[in-house]
Amino acid sequence: MKLIAKDKVFSLHSLPDGFLYSYLVEQEGEQITVGYKMVTFSTGKISNVTKNIYMLTKFGSAYKSFIGKIKNYLTCFAIPLESGDCFVIELDGSATLFGAEGEEVWSGKLLYKKSAPGGVAVNGNTIWISYTDSNVLIRYDLKTLRQELRIGGEKSPFIKPTGLFPAGSKIFICSKNDNCIWKMDCTNYTTEVYYNFDEPVRDYKFITKYEIVVLASGVYLL
Repeated sequence: MKLIAKDKVFSLHSLPDGFLYSYLVEQEGEQITVGYKMVTFSTGKISNVTKNIYMLTKFGSAYKSFIGKIKNYLTCFAIPLESGDCFVIELDGSATLFGAEGEEVWSGKLLYKKSAPGGVAVNGNTIWISYTDSNVLIRYDLKTLRQELRIGGEKSPFIKPTGLFPAGSKIFICSKNDNCIWKMDCTNYTTEVYYNFDEPVRDYKFITKYEIVVLASGVYLL
């Protein structure tokens, strides 16, 4: 495992030849300074990028038409769709599907027992959301946003699930309080530990042939 950066990451997003992330530069009281970095696999280079590049990567090309309607662009989950629409979920569970022109196509709440989302991933025609405080994963139909399946709860294998990453028929689940990444087979919903760490795990991405994990202490290449 190789340390890439000791930054406190807000969100991390895949690129064709690397990834981009937002991070905390400094904090004074309630005031924070945010930075943005891009890591390029082919060159090994880490470079600073502008906020606009970060926004384009996270929200898609139409972000300027709806970004003013988002509560917190750093902490929300964003899923740009092939149609040009963008599905945004805030930490309080409020969700909005924005059209390519910035119009609100749908809005509502995606909560589970008052627990807000901790991670979001699209897999085919479904969207998976982790609910950290309830130890639950819920699968929704992406078109109707109706709940289809719930996994976990009191007997959940993972503890405080956060980041999710889909890969074919598998979902990788970052389990913050047991320092693990779990792998779930979506054909039979069996789970197994994929990685075990010595500290809380926040996020995981598989990009081309590289595995990236965000831990409490920073960003690492596995």
